[in-house]
Amino acid sequence: MSNASILLVEDEAAARELLARGLSRLGFRVTGVGDGADAVPLLHRPWDVVVTDLQMPRLDGLRLLDEVNRLCPRALRVVITSFADKDKVVAVLNLGADYLLEKPFGVDRLAGILDRLLADRSGSTDSMVQFFQRRLLGLPLTVRERDLVAGLLKGQSNKELAANLGIGEQSVKNALSAIYAKLGVQSRTELFHAVFPI
Repeated sequence: MSNASILLVEDEAAARELLARGLSRLGFRVTGVGDGADAVPLLHRPWDVVVTDLQMPRLDGLRLLDEVNRLCPRALRVVITSFADKDKVVAVLNLGADYLLEKPFGVDRLAGILDRLLADRSGSTDSMVQFFQRRLLGLPLTVRERDLVAGLLKGQSNKELAANLGIGEQSVKNALSAIYAKLGVQSRTELFHAVFPI
């Protein structure tokens, strides 16, 4: 149970109402709006989490994240997406999304993600470790792929990655190619910048 304040930005009224009701029943304080343009005037409030759809008619999720960064930087950010557009996924990560949530999903899944993000923020004393963990959780990857990315970002060679994960070097190369394709990047450097934007 949480009493965290959630700004829910979703242009589909039925989905927004369903999520808002479900989260409210679980103790979250939810304010729902139908578009990023409606959300911007509310960003002066100290939200714990902003949950936003990526595709919206007037002000989309990308532009809303820009405004969240400017007006409400302490809020955690959960972005609802279909992962169909790789360029947008990378852009969302670069704008500081803490978690990318792929449609379809239910209230329980969203609530579990919110609880975990809020617990990570309050429970960890090392903000960099916390940030790193959130960024990896937010990537549209399997658990095994996230382990591979974590090792890669620590500077491990393909040989070290293979030894640590108990797989062959060719399997590491194949897995990295698949990860790069998923995230729309071409190299370790681009992957690093997708996870840790500068």
